[in-house]
Order: sequence, then structure tokens, then C-alpha cells
Amino acid sequence: MKVEKLSKGKKKRIIIVITILVLLVGIIYITNSKAKYQVTKSIQIVNGNISYSPYDFKIMAMYKNDGGEDTLITEMPGSDYAIDEDKSYCMRGSQRITGLLKTLNGYHTISKLHTNDKCYLYFSKMIPASDKTLAKLGKTKQNGQTSFTGPDTADNSGKMYSGTDNDGTTYYFRGVVNDNWVRYGTTSDNKSIWWRIIRINGDGTIRLIYAGTTTLNSTTPPSTIGTNTQITVDGVNIFNYSAPDRSKYEDNKYVGYQYSDNNVHGKGTDSYVADRANEWFRLNLLEEWTNGNGRIDNNAGFCADRTSYINDTGTSEGGGTGTTLTYYATSIRFRKGGSYTNPQAPIFTCTNIEDLFTYTGATKGTQSLTYPVGLITADEVIYAGGFDGDNNNSYYLRTSSAYWTMSPYSYSSGRAVVFVVPPNGSISDANVYDANGVRPVINLKADTTFTGNGKSGSPFVPIN
Repeated sequence: MKVEKLSKGKKKRIIIVITILVLLVGIIYITNSKAKYQVTKSIQIVNGNISYSPYDFKIMAMYKNDGGEDTLITEMPGSDYAIDEDKSYCMRGSQRITGLLKTLNGYHTISKLHTNDKCYLYFSKMIPASDKTLAKLGKTKQNGQTSFTGPDTADNSGKMYSGTDNDGTTYYFRGVVNDNWVRYGTTSDNKSIWWRIIRINGDGTIRLIYAGTTTLNSTTPPSTIGTNTQITVDGVNIFNYSAPDRSKYEDNKYVGYQYSDNNVHGKGTDSYVADRANEWFRLNLLEEWTNGNGRIDNNAGFCADRTSYINDTGTSEGGGTGTTLTYYATSIRFRKGGSYTNPQAPIFTCTNIEDLFTYTGATKGTQSLTYPVGLITADEVIYAGGFDGDNNNSYYLRTSSAYWTMSPYSYSSGRAVVFVVPPNGSISDANVYDANGVRPVINLKADTTFTGNGKSGSPFVPIN
């Protein structure tokens, strides 16, 4: 056999080729390794993205639930579903791992995966907070109205009607009802405090209006009529809206639950009714509110709509300060053109965030109230069954005693005027220097659970 001796030039070329091949193989290997462990992709889930490494993240199965049985699906559902943190899990070998699949700040995330984890995702139909609370109270959902042609005297026990507020769908009691009683809190003289539910707010919190007191833990509610349905502070149970000495009424600012100089939507200075509601709250609910298990919500607000116009038809915005002739938005909704309108069109939404009075610890609104307490609005009275200019002696908000709302009416002829609920259960108005009753309004937390069924002999009683 003849062996050919390679020349130095050929040797050099072969070495170069081999070196290049080795480098290419190394680059491919390193690239593939990085792809396994470092490349990040995203899957859009509900309102955000899940970041994952394809080498680690393996979806073995997905299910959705619309309120019945879990159904196997092949495509991830949209934003009307939420990942079920209790059911969803990953398998790590033979070990079942939970807690990796969570909802954080509205985003669904998968974290702390290990190599070869196999994950099973369960999705549930999202239910608004107000719907959950409605189910908890055991009431039947009814479609609501957007305009109203008269008072409601029908027996609507067991029903709640739907509307829309700033937080979503709200449900309200309307007409003659006897199943919205709540017993919650104890007065400084050791009596049970009673309330009526006005509505479930869009965020699921529960709005209550004061209804009187009874002996401690009584199952017999207080009378629904008379001045006992309104608070007494320092021995007095009727109060001027603006000031105890009747001196503060010649300025638009005095229609505000809180107000400040030369600001249509001012805050900072309490009206006298706000001061009295605060004092009653301090004397009777402060300990309950600050208790670790306290049920009073700090974030829900109280709307006093001060959108202002210089005419009674609502076509020219302006006014709202000093002694300028002013008509406020609620009066336009009920008395457009200076006379009672039919139909009337109340709203639950607060059109200006500066009119949404909230506690200083809230995350929205004015963040200016000393305590999370306010008054009912004239719009809520219409939704509940009242009507501007027409009596209703039957529905649950009529007490045969006049009490304040927090809804401004007008400034005219040197007088600031606010809406009231008069003894006949309609909607009317009063000068801010007049004296009327005060029925505080508070909100219970959305996760509150109850005993009872809300009827007068078995009131809802918060248990957590």
C-alpha cells in the first residue's frame, strides 16, 4: 500500500475545517441550551401575560366552569373568566403542587416552576362582586329602570333591582319591602343599632341607612316612623344643614356636605350635618370600626353631585360659587325647567370624582372625611320608590319625619337649598338653615356574611 504524505498546506486546511466545524457545533449547542433555559415567551391570560420558559411550562389540560360542571377546553378562555386558584395545580413527578397559580393585582401568574412540571388550569366564570353579595343575601335579581313615572307602593319583598354605578352593577331595594333589615353595632348606652339596606354597591359593599335602636340583641325592629328613625346627638334630633346658628346660607358653598371657599367642588370644612353624623359615629361606632373584625368599609363613597348650571334647563353650565344663581344637576334630573318632570331620571354614578366624599384612608374620591359616614342621595330615594312632587306613604324610606339628603338643589334669592325627604315620603327641598333629621349612611365590606334573612323578625346580623 502506498501512503501519501500530506503536504503542510493540506494539513493546515483540514485543521481549519475541523476547527470551524467544532465551533459551529458549539454555537448550536449553546444556543439550544439558552433557548431551553433563558428564552421567555408570553401567553395572554385574562387581563395580563404569563411569562414562562417553554422547557419548564407544560399545560396538560384546561377546564372552565360556568357555574355547573368543569368542562374540558382546548382554547384558553377570555377576560370573562378567572383562573381558579383552589383547583389549579402542577404535578412535580408524583407530587401535586399548589400555590403556583395565583391572581395578583388583577393578573394571573404562574411562578416557581421546576423542570418538567406539568400544570392543569381551571377557569371559572367571573362573577361581579355585587352579584356575589346579591346571592349571599338570597334575593331575586330584577331588571331596573332608567326613568321613573311615579312612586312605587308595590310589595317587592325578596327582590332587588339592577342599576349601574361607578364600580359596575348595583342592586337596590324598591317599594314596600320587609326583608332589608340589618342589626349591626351597639350604641354608647348599650342598645342595638338597626339599619335598612339601600343597595349593594357595584364593588359588592352593602349600603345601609340608619333606622333606630332597640334593647340589646332584640329581634323586634324599631318603629319605621317617627323621630326615633333619626339620630340624637347632645339631646337634639334635628339639625340645620349648614350651621347650628342659622348664619351660614348666603353662599353656594353651603350646599356641600363638605365645602371650601370659591370652589364648586370644595372639601375640607364639614357642614353641620356632616359634623353631627361624625359625632354620632364617634360615640357609637368608633370601637366597632377600629376593631380588627370591624365590618365597616373605608373605601366606598357618598356622592353629593355638585355639577352646576346657571339655568334650570341644564343647558348652560356655570355658577356654583358665591351668590351666583345656580341649579345643581339633581334638580335638573327631577325638575328640569323649574317644574316637576315626568319621567324622572335618577343616577347612581358620581359624575365628578371631587363630589364623591370618602374617608381619608380611601383610595378614591375626596379622601377628606374623618369617618366613613355620609347621607343618602336624592337619586337613591327615587330609586327606592320615592318621587319628586308625589307622596309615597308606603315605601321603606318614608318615616313621617323630614330628614336630609346630601344632594344640592339650588342657590337662589340669597339661599342655599338642599333636597330632603319630607314626612309624606316624596322628595322636596329645604333651606340649609332649616332643621331636619339626620339618618347616617355607612357601607359594610363586600366579604361580610350574615345570619338571618333580613326580615323584621330575623334581621341580617354580620358574623365576620
